Amino acid sequence: MRQNRLGLTILAVLVIAEIISSFEVSMIYAALPTIAREFGDPVGAGWLITAYLLVGSVSAGLSSRLGDLFGRRRMVLAMLACSATGSLVSALSSELGGLIFGRALQGMSAALLPLAIGIVREHLPRDRVPVAIGWLAAMATFSAGAGLLLGGFLVDHMGWRTMFWFGTVHGLVAIVLVASFVPPSARQAMTDRLDWLGGVLYAPAVALLLWALSRLKVHGLGHATTLAALAAGVLLLLVWVRREWRHPAPMIDVRQLVDRDVGLPMALMFLFGLGTSQLMLVLMSLAQQPLWTGVGLGLSATLAGLVKLPSNFMGLFGAPWGGHLAARRGARSAALLGAFLILLGWCGLTLWHHAVWVLVLWAMVGSLGGAMMMSAVPNLLVEVVPAERTSEFVGLSQVVRTLGTAIGTQIASVLLATQMVRSDVQPGAAFPSSEAYLLTMAAITAACAACWLTAWTLPRRGPVMTAAVAAGVIP
Repeated sequence: MRQNRLGLTILAVLVIAEIISSFEVSMIYAALPTIAREFGDPVGAGWLITAYLLVGSVSAGLSSRLGDLFGRRRMVLAMLACSATGSLVSALSSELGGLIFGRALQGMSAALLPLAIGIVREHLPRDRVPVAIGWLAAMATFSAGAGLLLGGFLVDHMGWRTMFWFGTVHGLVAIVLVASFVPPSARQAMTDRLDWLGGVLYAPAVALLLWALSRLKVHGLGHATTLAALAAGVLLLLVWVRREWRHPAPMIDVRQLVDRDVGLPMALMFLFGLGTSQLMLVLMSLAQQPLWTGVGLGLSATLAGLVKLPSNFMGLFGAPWGGHLAARRGARSAALLGAFLILLGWCGLTLWHHAVWVLVLWAMVGSLGGAMMMSAVPNLLVEVVPAERTSEFVGLSQVVRTLGTAIGTQIASVLLATQMVRSDVQPGAAFPSSEAYLLTMAAITAACAACWLTAWTLPRRGPVMTAAVAAGVIP
């Protein structure tokens, strides 16, 4: 009984800590228009999102690995300190550059979820690990939607700086709770010199790729700077992979990615980002597009947000359900069911999207499956990777999903622009046609089908084998 209470306490504290990153991702969207108007620089304000995502994508892999090496609790405290400091810098900044720097510091918190999953595996009984991972994923998913609402409330009633003061206090409270209630993590015995160069090469490679992808929508492939960044990112990534492959003690063990047990979950996360992560883009565009286009629903931004709101709550059900299913029947079962629901949701959205209630229904179905997938993939990795590298591979899966999402966003944006409907009354007004939406949704559905097929090819493991691997009995 005492061990159960300790496990619940650790889980509750980790939830409070790791939802910081979800809040920071979503709350800024509520404040972005106001900040852009106040500083008179919409392009510069966009870097409040870009800076966070660039630093976050690097931190998710690199900081997670450092947590495996030097102690996950220690790294959680460091990430929380970075987040709280970044919030304080942004709250006090009178220049846009200071705001962007603060947001970059906040991006370090992207490693909190992988580190929390590693702590859960380290300290909780093995039969409770899958369910605990499900709840961590559930709160991360739900808090992203809640953060958008909270951010809107703070911006409307107390000013956008209050949002950053909230982040500062949240970070400080989380630091106290983690330091008080989460046991120290074990440090790995270092038999080889730490591969710092592998970490240094990894960071700019991922950052350059994401930055180049973020520029494609505006500048296209014909822009020299975009092409140079894309080429440099790919080249650095290849150099990094070659080095890590040959290194006796790599910072990130890329050799594991060719193992079917590890490579397939990574492929699932890439396809998840490529396909179903585009739900917000397609749904918000379709809901707010004018009625005269023949395909839009003509909703205001507020009503469009309410259309998405019910699907945000699916994380509270889908992720724990996936965790319970992983505990009883193995994570493959949760991944299969989650991928099927994602595919069902997008098939329905592709065929029927001409009424608000229909959008709400299919978004809920797809989001339920997506929440299950978000808990299934970490559990798939926990089933097979060594305990001392748990956070590393869970963090790497987040990086892979981010890359998939960035690529998918560019593909969806290009497909939506293939056929446009123009207004005779409003010169310059152009919106995607019905055919463009169908083409985009069909492409996303194809990615979701590939995700389901990938889940089907996952190795079968019963709950007994799963528990043995998770406990480290079977390597």
